Amino acid sequence: VTFNVTFNITLQHREALQAGEEPRCVSWQTVGTKGRWTPSGCTRVGGDALHSICSCTHFSTFAILVAIHPIAENFALTVVTYVGMSVSLVCLFLAIITFLLCRSLWSVSVTLHLQLSICLFA
Repeated sequence: VTFNVTFNITLQHREALQAGEEPRCVSWQTVGTKGRWTPSGCTRVGGDALHSICSCTHFSTFAILVAIHPIAENFALTVVTYVGMSVSLVCLFLAIITFLLCRSLWSVSVTLHLQLSICLFA
């Protein structure tokens, strides 16, 4: 049964969370004759090392799943992130230079874009 409003449920951990462990609120979902834990409809909204507060939209069997091993970073995603950020900053810098050097383009709109670009670059 799914509701239009959410309700909070507090779950106690069996052991205190260690550094790097990420708790996730999950509920049991039956699929045919089998079942599985799913994060759908529940999110962790608070808590500490001994408790988690989950906000859910349905009644079910709830649990906290904790990653035992630290979640490893994906090297390809890290490279794409740094390359994308570098290209974006270069383009933003070029836009700022264009706004400053092309006096024939000056208007209120260009001034606002220049200020926005400077704020984004800073």
